[in-house]
Amino acid sequence: MDMHHPNLAAETAPVPADPRRALVLSGGIALGAFEAGAYAAYEAAEGGAPPWVLGASAGALNAAIIAGNAPGQRVAALRRFWERAATEPMPLAAAIFGPPPDAGLWRRGYNQLSAMQTLLLGNPVLFRPRLMPEFGPAASLYELGPLMRLLPEFIDFDRLNGGEVRLTITATDVETGERVAFDTAAGARIGPEHLAASSALLPLFTPVEVEGRLLADGGISTNAPIDIVLDAPGTGPLQCLVVELFARSGRRPASLSAAVARAGDLAFGNQTRQALESRVREYRMRALIGRLAAELPPEREREAELAALLAHAEATVVLLNYHAAEDEAGAGKVFDFSRATLADRWAAGERGMHEVLGRLREPAAAAVLAPGLLLHEVEARSAR
Repeated sequence: MDMHHPNLAAETAPVPADPRRALVLSGGIALGAFEAGAYAAYEAAEGGAPPWVLGASAGALNAAIIAGNAPGQRVAALRRFWERAATEPMPLAAAIFGPPPDAGLWRRGYNQLSAMQTLLLGNPVLFRPRLMPEFGPAASLYELGPLMRLLPEFIDFDRLNGGEVRLTITATDVETGERVAFDTAAGARIGPEHLAASSALLPLFTPVEVEGRLLADGGISTNAPIDIVLDAPGTGPLQCLVVELFARSGRRPASLSAAVARAGDLAFGNQTRQALESRVREYRMRALIGRLAAELPPEREREAELAALLAHAEATVVLLNYHAAEDEAGAGKVFDFSRATLADRWAAGERGMHEVLGRLREPAAAAVLAPGLLLHEVEARSAR
């Protein structure tokens, strides 16, 4: 819907059968299992992937698996990837007593042991400790060689770069600080090195040189690159689903570890809100320009520069925020790859996406951030 003349637009503009749809997946290392579960629920309900999937860091990995697999095989590929990444911090106890309880001191210790084990030893299929952290292109604790060798098992890169799903991933230039976007619709050829670069969070992981630039984690610049979707040209209503792994809202921290975890939530979660707030100002300005343009003669309204300013479709944004369970490993939650926790996160993602899709069936329930910019916000919490 055109912002400047809603009544005229309703009379003259064709109404598309479906909105333009995009799925934005944020970074969060082991929290990414939540996104995989959310996508599984989305595909089950919608019958396939959205036309455009974007991601940074762990979100880039999930997005690439979606884009790099055939319809009907995407959820299975995501599940295999996260099962391969899973670890068992207490193998003897698991063999004797089975999975850990859903909550309580034992579960908290299990999660913390898993995070500590990853921090000390890495994750054998994704990243391994560097023997000399101070040497190389940048000081770092782990290198992502295992991840780059693993990805071709789960991703058909020919399909990824030429298939039906548009893929955009982001990284950050270590030297200039610029965000770098690789977009298959713009001709980018994305390979394992691009995905590793998008996941190389400093100073944990070694940055990756790609096309002559030393690149690190996309989440450093924009953890959920929602602005790329909102700024993209196009006609017809836009529907943008954002899976945010670091919820901005949360409890008061009761321990040092919880305070560190909360700081991460605020630092990354606020990025998405800031991107939305900047678009609120833009949409309000477009609405104001539209009211002024309504007073101009029709021939002036059709001038190229003015028409470009006014041609802006209605956008609906849905934020699906993940809230970690109380028994997750505090500041180390992003390193908890334990099988039980990844399964919990997958299930929480499924539940959250079911609620998201329910909200989208009730457009009147959306908050109006600005004329033409609507927001649904869903808080997904663990059942534990």
